[in-house]
Amino acid sequence: MSYVSSLYHIVFSTYCRRATITNEYREKLYAVIATEIKNMRSKALIVNGVHDHIHILLSLSPEVALSDLMRNVKSRSSVWAKQSGYFPLFEGWEREYGAFSLSAVHKDAVYKYIENQQDHHNVTSFDIEFNRLILKAGLTLYKMPDD
Repeated sequence: MSYVSSLYHIVFSTYCRRATITNEYREKLYAVIATEIKNMRSKALIVNGVHDHIHILLSLSPEVALSDLMRNVKSRSSVWAKQSGYFPLFEGWEREYGAFSLSAVHKDAVYKYIENQQDHHNVTSFDIEFNRLILKAGLTLYKMPDD
């Protein structure tokens, strides 16, 4: 028998980081995202966010490529959000996302971090948060040249 632990903290934002996810219906959107993850034989441990981005803690099935899961989750949740009528200003998700692997030792801390997103973003912007996650993962920040 194979034993695989593949935990990820995923972060992605709305198109142009516009504040289009309203508090009133966001739980419905999170449920759609969790269902899509389940449909990909993986498990969403928590889905939460704020008006302009989403955080997910998930356990990825060893049979599924992360890029395939993210393509399906973002595509299907975007279609649902547009068709539902709950988010009239929602245009879709940004193309990019952050996926940060973590050990089981850090699972509870990341869960609590995601659970407290509303409080966290009262004091920290998305840009600062995302840059910290990138640097903490040992990755290099990439900035597009100005047009």
